[in-house]
Formats: sequence, structure tokens, C-alpha cells
Amino acid sequence: MPETPAPERGTVPARHPDADPPVRFGVVGLGFGRCHAKVLSTLPGARLVAVADLDPEAQGIELEPWSAKLGARGYRDGLRMIAEEELDAVVVAVPPAARRRLVTAAGERGLAVFLEKPFAVDDAHAREMTELFDRFPDVPVMMDFCLRHLPAVRRLRELLDGPLGEGLVVNADLVLPRDDSPAWVWDPAVGNGIVNENTCHVLDTLCHLLGRPVSVQAAGGSYLGSPLEDGVAVVLRFASGASAVLTGGALGAQAMRTPATLSVYSRHGQARLTGRDHMFGELEWATADAGTATHESWPLPGRGDISAAALAHFVAALRDGSAPSPGRDAGVLAVRLAMAVRRALATGRSVDV
Repeated sequence: MPETPAPERGTVPARHPDADPPVRFGVVGLGFGRCHAKVLSTLPGARLVAVADLDPEAQGIELEPWSAKLGARGYRDGLRMIAEEELDAVVVAVPPAARRRLVTAAGERGLAVFLEKPFAVDDAHAREMTELFDRFPDVPVMMDFCLRHLPAVRRLRELLDGPLGEGLVVNADLVLPRDDSPAWVWDPAVGNGIVNENTCHVLDTLCHLLGRPVSVQAAGGSYLGSPLEDGVAVVLRFASGASAVLTGGALGAQAMRTPATLSVYSRHGQARLTGRDHMFGELEWATADAGTATHESWPLPGRGDISAAALAHFVAALRDGSAPSPGRDAGVLAVRLAMAVRRALATGRSVDV
């Protein structure tokens, strides 16, 4: 069975003991952060107060009319937004190399942090960011590993805890379209590659389903001339004895709309998740003695709403004083796994995690 995770950091008394006051949000970084801002502008229990971006025009945004349409104020300086606005939480959606001052400012004001993946550029940077967050132990932090909050994944987790039993062997596939990522993703000092920046979603999901990983093997490389590896086949082994095979990278075709699959062979049966646009929406499962398989499905959110369920969980956690999940430890682990994949590619050997 997967090991029971340690309690998440950032469990604090309920910020809103009554049911009425919304959680007041600011969003910094209007690349993918624009999607978070749109979700928060209509999410029950939340209020979008302000948004910020150093260069909104580069994101195709006219700051004042765009932010006003969402009922928020617009800033060109995230630090100023954090200093001047009355906030309860901030979404930090800038590349990881640019987060330190924003996290520091948020922590000093006691603001909860919803952090876009990846947590950090590499292992050394992850340690630095962990030390920074340690300065603010009462500040709730949640990673935007949104796949584990999709209804299909939540249901699979329930089944593995119930009739299917623990996962034994898993196969997962999520490969982005080629040329679909901004340049900063490939910069070793900023995003440090597609495995660290996007395949981390599946790495986190596998850990969510199977528990603590203990080793990584990998093959692959830069097939299309990318600065870093753009296609990988990875074998993960877990403390429970389970194994997972993962295909990731950025070799896909736009017309395929990023198909996503995850098959689990478990103690008492099997299950298969399928979907598109990075998301899982279909679940087929059966116990070993079942005469027919059960099929369950959920409508997929729009591509810009992929984090809506994760944000709803974050808001609910802040309102009732519980720790949002996944916390920063999951972010650190995903970075560690991505860097282990790279070391395994370089050495051709299994790498302990």
C-alpha cells in the first residue's frame, strides 16, 4: 500500500469562520495566470481583487480594460499589488526563477500562496525555495498540480482505496504538442525543460496514486533539436513495490489535442483513465471477478479552466482552516523526480530518489 503522507504544512485556523466573506485574491503573472484570474472572478467563495504583470502587452492583454472586465484592478508590478491591496491569498504564476521576492512579500503579509508548477528550476533551487517558505510556517501553500483534483482522478483514488486495491503496475502517457511551450520553458535557468515544467503533472499524479517513489530509470533525449530532452520513457519504482512507466515530453501533434491516458493494474482489478487537452474525463474499471466493466465519465473543463477544481479546493481549505493539498512538499518531489530523469538519461543508470 502507498505510504501515508506526512501532514501538509500550512494548517492554520480558519481565515473566514462565517460563510459570507470571500477569500480575496491577487494574481501575479498573466501568461497562464490569466486562466486563474478568470476562474477566480466567478468562483464561489472567492473574490478577484487585483492582477499584475510586468508586460501584459506581451501576453496580448490591454491591462486596464481586461482587469476591469474581471472586476479587478490591474498592476504592472506584483510587489506593489501585494503591498497595496487587501488580500488573503495570491496566485504566483510567474516562471520559478522570478518568484523569490513575490513569495517573500506574500509571506511577510501572511498571504496564502497558490503556486504554479514547477516549484523550482532544479534541486538546488528547490532547497532555496523550501528554506524561504520555512520562514513563513503558518502560510498555507498549494501547488497547482490540477490533475489530481479532476473528478476522474479523485474517483480512481477512491477505487484504489476500495474495491480495486492498491496499484501494482501503471502505464501513463501525456506528451505535449511540439512547439507548444514558451521559450522560457527550455532555458535551464528559468524552466529547465518540458519534463520539469509539464511532465511534472503526471509525476505528481503517479505519486498521488502509488505513494513514495524510490528510483528512476529513463531513456530518451532531444529528438527535435530542443535545448533539453523533449521525449522520455521513464520507469518509476515505489516504496510499496509498485512500478509505473511514463511517456512524456513535447513530441505530439497539435491536431491530436494532447491525448492523456493512464492504466492501472491493481491488486483486485484494473482501471483506465482517458481524456484530452491534458485532462482525464473517462474512467473504465473492473474488479478481477466482475462480469462487465463499469464506465464513468465527467465533462472536461475548457482548456483555460483546467485548474478550476484545484482553485475551488484551495478556497475551501482557506475558508475552513484545513491544509490545501498538494502542498509544497509535492512540488519539491516533482522537481527531484524531473532532475532524476535527467541524471538517468545522462548516465544510463537507475537513480535513487
